[in-house]
Amino acid sequence: MLIMLVLSRRKALACSPLLVTLFALSACISPGQPPAPPLPALEKAAPFTSADADFVQKLNDMDLTHIALANIAKTHAARNDIALLSTTIAKELTENHDTLTKLATTHTLTLPAKPSAQSQKVIDQLQHLHGSAFDRSYTRYFTTSTTKMKSVLEAQITTSKNTDLVKLATDTKTKLTTYQSEIK
Repeated sequence: MLIMLVLSRRKALACSPLLVTLFALSACISPGQPPAPPLPALEKAAPFTSADADFVQKLNDMDLTHIALANIAKTHAARNDIALLSTTIAKELTENHDTLTKLATTHTLTLPAKPSAQSQKVIDQLQHLHGSAFDRSYTRYFTTSTTKMKSVLEAQITTSKNTDLVKLATDTKTKLTTYQSEIK
């Protein structure tokens, strides 16, 4: 029996490092990974109604028309203030138009690259004027079109649920008010 105890003890001592290693390694293995946290909800695009699409079309036409007229005013205006302001108008409304194009694209709306036929007629008429005749016609057209556009912008600001369009309308209204006060 003594021999068996010695053999048993030897086996136990020989197996004990193996058992210790197995116990240590088993602590590293977890029964399973905890489930991953849920992904955050995708950001929903702001709602885009038919009224929003109509507004985008009108703003696009206004931007294209005023950009074209501002580029003409750089060389055709007799008044320095109009010529200098036209550079700012062209730059800022081009940025405005780029923002508008991005917004329209996110809602699968394609904007025309040219002004409407009616706006193109105004551009063609003013393109043939120079000096004080250009200044009078440009100031008259700018004041009239800006006043009309402000009511469209105001309606968009109060009725739209699309925050991006409301911000763009607010920014555009501020710019137009500034331009209008400087052109008088």
